[in-house]
Order: sequence, then structure tokens, then C-alpha cells
Amino acid sequence: MQVDAKTTGRFLAELRKEKGYTQKELGDKLMVTDKAISRWETGKGLPDTSLLKPLSDILGVSVGELLAGKRMPPEQTKEETDSILVEAMRYSHRTAARAAGLCLVIVGILFLLTPLVVTTQSESGVWVLGLAPIGAAVCLFLKRGGGNGKLLYRIGMGCLVLALILELLPFGAVLVMAPGPTERIVRTFSFFDLTVFGYANFFPLLAGLLTVFSLFAGIISALHPLRLLRLRNAVFLCTAAAAVLSLAPLLFGMEYLSIVGAFVCVCLFLSAILQGAGNCQASRS
Repeated sequence: MQVDAKTTGRFLAELRKEKGYTQKELGDKLMVTDKAISRWETGKGLPDTSLLKPLSDILGVSVGELLAGKRMPPEQTKEETDSILVEAMRYSHRTAARAAGLCLVIVGILFLLTPLVVTTQSESGVWVLGLAPIGAAVCLFLKRGGGNGKLLYRIGMGCLVLALILELLPFGAVLVMAPGPTERIVRTFSFFDLTVFGYANFFPLLAGLLTVFSLFAGIISALHPLRLLRLRNAVFLCTAAAAVLSLAPLLFGMEYLSIVGAFVCVCLFLSAILQGAGNCQASRS
């Protein structure tokens, strides 16, 4: 069965008005925005498959009737529902495969350019930051191409895990000491080492703490994505703040950003972009 978004949208609007709900009230019940409800009703999009059952229950119709845009006899409902869900699952698998494939391109680019970073010690690994626009462009392409929101969010969480692992290594935060007018000592520490914090470089520790919070809150929100969309948005903001803070040591000079620190920065920015794309998909679905 072919699903027509405009027909479904008109039927959805009729059912909502029959129940006496405003768009905001219906959105609150589903933990989505009123803009998402408006998009569905105007035929600009369809609800995510995970929302079809709760939405149909609220409106008092079956999933098949909701997507068909009309009421159907009971004997016809099950057959129509099965065909619609099969089609929806196939589409979901195709978009998930496309998103996964393009994300693998990002990983490939990172590995290809790693030798350039390692052999460019004089620039303190700043070459790695050139990967951020590449990753951003690929992620934005994924978003425009309608990638699977759940998959994007999970990959974003994976980038966050990688960032935390790198932050725990004793090579991310840089401390430059000058015991004499011509002498400079450069040492590296973990993002969570208080030695760097004691020398008034607060950025690594703050970035690390925000990363930890974002990761744990992100895992919690991933368990119940429909109920905790606001928490997912908070995780996105914290991850973006951590990314900015990881880059902030450049304010002291180029030597304050190590190779590991640069990779942390890239992972955090990629995570924020992927989370933003996933959250955008969730709010529209």
C-alpha cells in the first residue's frame, strides 16, 4: 500500500479536532513539538514508526487507518497495517545503511590523514582540526539526506565515548612552564589532571567534566528517546560546550593544543553535529 502524506495529514487533523486537542496538547502527549504535529498535518512529513502506535491509540484508530487516511473495516485493517509496516521497515533499513556507509567515509578520512598529523609536530597537531569541516559537511549531508535519527544519535554517542577515552590519556592537556627567560618546559597531562587546573588552565577539566555528563545523560536519554527529547537537547548543548572548551587552550598559544587534544576536539564536534542531526530527526518525526 502506498502512503500519501497529505491524505494522512488531513485525517490526522480531523481526528485531533474530534478529540478536542490542540497541536501543542497532542505534541505534549507524544513528547514532540507542536511544529512536528503541524508538519504531519500539512503533509510535509510522516510520524516516525516508533510513534505510530501511541499516536493511533491517542486518536482512537488503528495504525493502518491512520496511515491510510481513512477508517477501514476491521477485516481490512490488519492486512493494510502489515503491508505499511513492512514498507516502513524497508525504508528505515535503507536509510540506516546509507548513514552508516557515509559515517565510515569519515572514519576513512581520519585514518588517511593521521600520518600527516603525526609528522607535523611543529604545528602541535593543529592539522587535525582540518578534519572538523570535512566531518561537518558529511554529517550535514546525512541530515539533508534524511538519515536515520536513532543511528546518527548512537554514532554521536560513540564519538563521545572515544573523546572521553582520549581525555583520560595523559597526553591531551598541555602545560608550558618557563623557569627561565629562555627556557621552556612542555608537559602533557590527562584532561582530568588537577595540575593543569592549578596553573589557571581551566578549559581541559571543564571540557572533561562536560563530556562525562553528556555521555551518561546521553545513555539515559537513548533508553527512552520519546520521553527525554529535552534531555537529549541538553546533552547536545553540553557536548557543543565541551567541544568549544577543548579548543579554548589555543587562546594561550598554538603549543597548548596537543595531537591528542586536537583529536578530542574533532570527536566532540562530530558528536555534537551527529546529535544535532539525530535530535532534529526526532523532533520532526
